Amino acid sequence: MSISDGTVIAQPNVGQANMAKATATLTCTAHTWCAEVGNHTTHASAYIEAPTLDGYGDCILPANLMAEDGAAAYAPTVGFLDLNLTAEQTRARVTELHRHLDQVAALADLLDGQAPLELAAECYSVTAPGADGALISAEIFRSDDPQPGGPAACLAVFGLMGGDADLDVEGADQLIADLEDFLPRLRALRNHLAATVAGPQVRP
Repeated sequence: MSISDGTVIAQPNVGQANMAKATATLTCTAHTWCAEVGNHTTHASAYIEAPTLDGYGDCILPANLMAEDGAAAYAPTVGFLDLNLTAEQTRARVTELHRHLDQVAALADLLDGQAPLELAAECYSVTAPGADGALISAEIFRSDDPQPGGPAACLAVFGLMGGDADLDVEGADQLIADLEDFLPRLRALRNHLAATVAGPQVRP
């Protein structure tokens, strides 16, 4: 009580304050990935969100790890696309999204007047003006007998006999234009390869 005005001054309980602080900063002992603190039965990791926002400024494709203890217990899953997914289901959905993004990129190619990636062919080449063969070619190569732990597919890049030529200024300009057109094709093949090999053989 204050002698001057008679009001009561509450004194903090140091023991309770320290206990509350310790509880608030207590890390989860059930899962190393859990970002929750204090006493909790619902476990969740921090969200992973796509760096690109939608037209409303909202985050897209958020994902995180989730689990529950107690009466409503369930094993850890990946929360993604409003689903609770196993590791293999998550990889399958990611592969589907890779294919979708390749198709979206193909729309940009069409907008630019470029021929979209033809996955049936899976091979693109650049030929120097006046050359009898391709200066550089790239295609998806699938092994019939992949080695244990090795990739089932790879991006084969090679040149062909007769792929050399002596260029004038006009020929050099044409080669540069062809190479600039080739690079998006090469990038699309790379993305297709990533989607092809991102399957059950991948381990975290």
